[in-house]
Amino acid sequence: MGLSFYESSPEARAVFDAAAAIAPDGFLDTIFKGEAEAVNDTRIAQPGLLTVSVAITRHLDSIGLSPTTCAGHSLGEISALVAAKVCDFESALHFTLERARLMSEDVPPGGMAAVMNFPPDEIDACLEEQVWVANYNSPQQTIISGELEALNASMERLKAAGAKRVMPLKVSGPFHSGFMKPAAETFAKVLADVPFAPPSCTFVSSVTGQVESDPERIRALLAEQLYSPIRWTDVMTTIGPDEALEVGPGAVLKGLARRTENAPQVRCVNTFDEAQALTEHH
Repeated sequence: MGLSFYESSPEARAVFDAAAAIAPDGFLDTIFKGEAEAVNDTRIAQPGLLTVSVAITRHLDSIGLSPTTCAGHSLGEISALVAAKVCDFESALHFTLERARLMSEDVPPGGMAAVMNFPPDEIDACLEEQVWVANYNSPQQTIISGELEALNASMERLKAAGAKRVMPLKVSGPFHSGFMKPAAETFAKVLADVPFAPPSCTFVSSVTGQVESDPERIRALLAEQLYSPIRWTDVMTTIGPDEALEVGPGAVLKGLARRTENAPQVRCVNTFDEAQALTEHH
């Protein structure tokens, strides 16, 4: 993740170096060259995704591509807040490390599953107690989350109700569910001491799916996000069919946008070469 930017962009390298001074020993080696299992550990994945996304954003800034609107899916929302200058990168990395710790330690056993091609507004009626909608990702994809036995029973009820595909996800806990409330309460105390400023550009919250500008409300929503559903379909339609860049590893958000009406037209920026191609495009 992000190695081509570290090697080719002074602005990106400065972000990686700042992260290395804060994160545990070996952090950069793990995100640049680590085995999948090590990188997927939420205690590495969360600070890793934040660092890579901010590094790429800083490089884009340096070549004249600054955002007019920012949004992020789950952990990505923190990168969006740094890009919108709500908080600085070092503060964000400190509280992201704590978020990752809370989400890996203060979490009961549980899981998540993807529900494909089933009306999102009909899913709640099929869910057992202790299972919640976690992500409204697109009209065709909704994620549910909760206690394992109840989750499995809910998956069977959804199939019986007509869901074409319901697939368990490889995750370590019931994220964005009611089980995350204790972690969210502790995380809110961590965020209480972090300076938050009004966004320097339009910021769309993944919790409300709407534009948010009040720093204290953004702070509260960032803690609530741990147990609230991600309303990504609403985020996409709030932004509308503008050009957008998916900054960081992967192309998941581009895929979701492609299947959603009035969503942004997304280009991915995973590598230094893709960033260079943008300057020719513009």
